[in-house]
Amino acid sequence: MLQLNARQGIYLAALLHDIGKFWQRASQSRKVLPNEVLQLEGDICPKGKAGYATHIHALFTYAFFLKHRSIIPESVQIAGETVGIARLSARHHRQDLNEWERIIMLADHLSSGHDRRDDEESDEAQQSVTYKYKKIPLLNVFDTVFRVRKPDERSYFPMQAMTTGRSSFPVRRQSLDESMEPQYAALWQAFEKEFVTLPTGSTNAFLRSLDHLLRKYTWCIPSATNSMSDVSLYDHAKTTAVIASCLFDSHTAAPLPKSTDALKAETGGRFTLLAGDFSGIQKFIYQISSKGAAKTLKGRSFYIGLLQDVIIEKILRLYDIQPAHILMKSGGRFQMLLPKNDALLDDAVSFIQEANLELRRIFDGVLYLATGSVDFEAGEFFKDGRYSKLVSEAYARIEEDKSRRYARVIDTDFFRPQKVKGTSAEHICHVTGIDLDKSEVREYGDDDDRIKVSRYVKEQLELGKALKGARYLIKTAGGKGIRPLFAFLDRDYPGDLISYEVVSELSPAKIAVLKNANARVLEIQCLNETDFLAHAAELSDVSFGYQFYGAAWIPENTVNDKPVEFTDIAKDGQNDLMAIVRMDVDNLGVMFRDGFTPANDEGKHRGSISRYSTLSSLLDWFFSAYMNTLFSEHFSRKEALDDKLTVKDFRRDMPNNHILPVYAGGDDVFLITRWDMAHQTAGVIYDDFKAFTNQHERLSISGGMHVVHGKYPIHKAAQNAETDEKDAKKLPDASGKAGKDAFCIYGVPLDWKDLRLTEDLMRYLITQQEEMKSRALLGFMRRLSADYHVNYHYGRWRWRTAYQLQRMGKSYKKEAEMADLASWLFVGSMNDRKPTRFKGLPMKPEIIHLVPLITRWMQNLTRTTTK
Repeated sequence: MLQLNARQGIYLAALLHDIGKFWQRASQSRKVLPNEVLQLEGDICPKGKAGYATHIHALFTYAFFLKHRSIIPESVQIAGETVGIARLSARHHRQDLNEWERIIMLADHLSSGHDRRDDEESDEAQQSVTYKYKKIPLLNVFDTVFRVRKPDERSYFPMQAMTTGRSSFPVRRQSLDESMEPQYAALWQAFEKEFVTLPTGSTNAFLRSLDHLLRKYTWCIPSATNSMSDVSLYDHAKTTAVIASCLFDSHTAAPLPKSTDALKAETGGRFTLLAGDFSGIQKFIYQISSKGAAKTLKGRSFYIGLLQDVIIEKILRLYDIQPAHILMKSGGRFQMLLPKNDALLDDAVSFIQEANLELRRIFDGVLYLATGSVDFEAGEFFKDGRYSKLVSEAYARIEEDKSRRYARVIDTDFFRPQKVKGTSAEHICHVTGIDLDKSEVREYGDDDDRIKVSRYVKEQLELGKALKGARYLIKTAGGKGIRPLFAFLDRDYPGDLISYEVVSELSPAKIAVLKNANARVLEIQCLNETDFLAHAAELSDVSFGYQFYGAAWIPENTVNDKPVEFTDIAKDGQNDLMAIVRMDVDNLGVMFRDGFTPANDEGKHRGSISRYSTLSSLLDWFFSAYMNTLFSEHFSRKEALDDKLTVKDFRRDMPNNHILPVYAGGDDVFLITRWDMAHQTAGVIYDDFKAFTNQHERLSISGGMHVVHGKYPIHKAAQNAETDEKDAKKLPDASGKAGKDAFCIYGVPLDWKDLRLTEDLMRYLITQQEEMKSRALLGFMRRLSADYHVNYHYGRWRWRTAYQLQRMGKSYKKEAEMADLASWLFVGSMNDRKPTRFKGLPMKPEIIHLVPLITRWMQNLTRTTTK
């Protein structure tokens, strides 16, 4: 049985305070509960205006604790008082609460924010006929961003355990009158089956693993069905538990008031929002030579995540709190909700300062973790838009921190004479080009391909190699493996060095090694797999979970057992070009800042912390979990791409053998593909994002691609792709403002609809050229590209083009087809955008303006030699 301390008891009671909603919706009635629980109805449930008991789900919550008392202790000691944990969790809707039960009630209200209503729950006693709470699925939160969609336009998530595939996408439903009790019942049965297998040899292992299990099964369940059902039960439970933990800590210094209204009126802060952001990530990742660049990219990108994990783990240890306090973690950024404690915050900031010094010493100051924090009172959870403004304030302080980063990473050692390092080829890292001391040099690779690298680069190379086929990430204390920023952790926790290992399987032999190792295994996470408890019985004191790694896919090489190289990605037999693709969500900050503000100041503000958490979780799922599925499964079929717009077959008939994702998570994607696949791959990502957001007109992705040879310096190509992405985001809309929602191809930013229009024209041209069995059409396009100029839109090129097309049509018996092509060129219109690359023109852009782009594209598609 678990041994819970006071804070853990409060946290667990809050985390499971609404577990009864899950069980209740899976049951025919309350009669499934034992009599000893039913007899407590008057003590657990409040009474409504009609005199009937309400909030019956609280009885199910109470029963859940009793049912699993072999795992969860019946009571916990809080301030010398024995507190029943089932009552602590279940009584949060009543008025006659003791001081500890009141913490759960207040946390529940703060998590819900504006959503909290007096008649919040429509449950069995009030709706014995309709059972509405069993019929309402989880509404897609994107349907409530910027405005609430009409009922017939809304989409809902399926009632199923979390997966990484398209089956988890929301769909529109014609009716909400059908009971989902069978789906709830199946889901509940699976949840309870796994709940009893959670590791119980350590309280922390149990609590951390439980968080993952709740996310797996309650991500798709609405936390409330009486109003807007777009907040998941998981995100409400998680934020309630985090807030309760913070309130418990602050209660010692400043006792909590007895009502939510009194808590709202407080002026003293009880919470701290801590945000962090690594700067220099791009420079760090791409600070490499072409030698082994592909595997180095993967390793360095993943390594950033491990750095972030080490720092967050230390902060969790300082505060003695659970990972649920991490509100967001992706792409080198994180946000944490912490109890206000100036001394602990100072310790955390000091630790981060030391981390930055270590980063400077190891990586020559390329990486820097900037932080910003904001203290705030409980009432901020209820103020319109205030929580998003708190986040903005924290990031404003991050920018201030970045502006004085050098003042923070320079210590007395910086000014001391430095040891002269080697300058020969033997003492230079062959990957990063950094000078190394002789003692720092490591060798990596086979005899025929051996290179000199630093110790850290060697770890990153090994990590990149291990990621191919990896299924588990093992985190240990005091062991060997990948050890990011080991030194200061070793000083603070002698013998407790945090290390990581990536493995493809947990064999019996590996389990035996972990059991008998001197190192303490802290956590084992499945990568992109939510069935994570298979080995919990064997390692009962280890936390088990899962994480989504969007860039997990690694293509096969042209040579067996060799790491993939950029030349393998680019290989097509005629061009051997690759494209660097960058994409991210447009106006993400605006969405979080203003997305839940009522239109025209009508209605209530919907910006509760639980709703923000749901929004963030879904975005991360799409760009991490689903993106990996897209790369590894969808693009494994050559039918996934249009053969008219590809140059050759794919290695082993798998397009994804020419896709190397470097990063996918948070809200952005960075990948390297064969040149002819880039825009098609980006188009699939865009279409799926629009489907995931239910075709939201204000939610879009912009991106850019830059085409280079396989041996082109990757850091330069990445910079160029970034410029292309920025150009796409600058593309004006019909009003002349930056409309974004665009993609930049060959340096030309296009609205996504215009890109599809251009693709249609390309298919037409390729088809005609194939049927003509001649490259005459390409020659015509080249001449037209040379003749046409935007300043002579009605010049002589028009009659010359008409004449040439007419002659070509007669020569190849293609009169009708060439007439169609003339209509494309003369009157083919793009979308209603103001000119951008054609400033000063009185007309909107037309197809003829894209002739240089189309000519280059067509030339690459139809080239028959690599020379």
